[in-house]
Amino acid sequence: MLPSKRINRLFRRFARRMSWPAMLFLAIAQTAITYFLFFLAGESDLVNHPLEFFYYNMVVVSTVGFGDFSPITHAGKTIVSFWQIPSGLIVFASFIGKVTQLFINIARRNMNGSNDFYHYDDHILLLCWDDHSTRQIVKLILGDKKRQQRQILLCVTDDIKNPFPDNMDVSFARLRTFSDKKELDRVGISKAKRIIVDGKSDDETLSIALSIATFAAQDANISAHFFDKTKAQLLKMHCPRIECSIDNSAKMMVRSMQDPGSSQVTEQLLSTLSGATLYCLQTPHLERTLDFGTLFHSLKRDHGMILIGLSHFKNGDDMQLNPSLDQVIKTDDYLHYIANERIDVEDINWQDI
Repeated sequence: MLPSKRINRLFRRFARRMSWPAMLFLAIAQTAITYFLFFLAGESDLVNHPLEFFYYNMVVVSTVGFGDFSPITHAGKTIVSFWQIPSGLIVFASFIGKVTQLFINIARRNMNGSNDFYHYDDHILLLCWDDHSTRQIVKLILGDKKRQQRQILLCVTDDIKNPFPDNMDVSFARLRTFSDKKELDRVGISKAKRIIVDGKSDDETLSIALSIATFAAQDANISAHFFDKTKAQLLKMHCPRIECSIDNSAKMMVRSMQDPGSSQVTEQLLSTLSGATLYCLQTPHLERTLDFGTLFHSLKRDHGMILIGLSHFKNGDDMQLNPSLDQVIKTDDYLHYIANERIDVEDINWQDI
């Protein structure tokens, strides 16, 4: 092995083993010793101005060499040749190696999912992984042009690498199990605002949903997808606040047969990628009660929204689709509507309705 490669390898190994406090001590020691030696050498132009000396030392250590400051005595030049440059190179090379290793470790943890996300707040947890459905879920979430900019955190127990390494909106965490509180704390389960559970099977979805329900925030929106209605009913018995969606492929086939084009309408209503989409908002504090008919016409006229239903519950229980025009709308009701893009509750002048 060539000497230069051997020295380079030794520097990298030295930097990996050195702690950041030791790195700081090494830099301070090099600077202090250099300053003391210049003081003994009578380099008054350098040592009488500490800030200028610090600047000069950094220029030498980093091998930039502007030349605006330099020793003038023979002793000072000797110190530069046999101490300042060699020691500075050691410090600089060690620092570069340490920083490089830091970024390598960050990239490696990002790829293998070992980072901590306990500091995340108001984020979206996406639990489990399927190569097709999970990518589609992420695409649909990001397709909402007026969505709140919540970070998406994909959590898996599979032995996979980060499937979204270049997407800054999606983080990745690999957990040992979804039933370990420490693992759930690592992904900020108690501060997540939205949680999607989409297991590879209904049994896995049911198990994960039951595990996380205890640790999730009370106001978190939790949704779980099932193929078997009985599993969804079982989850609702134990966790009524979780919203369960059921596979409706059979219903959709019959509806398409009876009313051609129904599948296209449903697909567009559920997709944020193009055309009108189904959205929901919660009414603010209302000074007076409103009826459905008045609100329907006002929202359509002023915002292009089509109001289609309401519920008193966040998870959609007791949903009233196409209610009568005199149906009373109250504070904190959940209104479901169709629009070309999401309309925030603040965009509506409720006082003028």
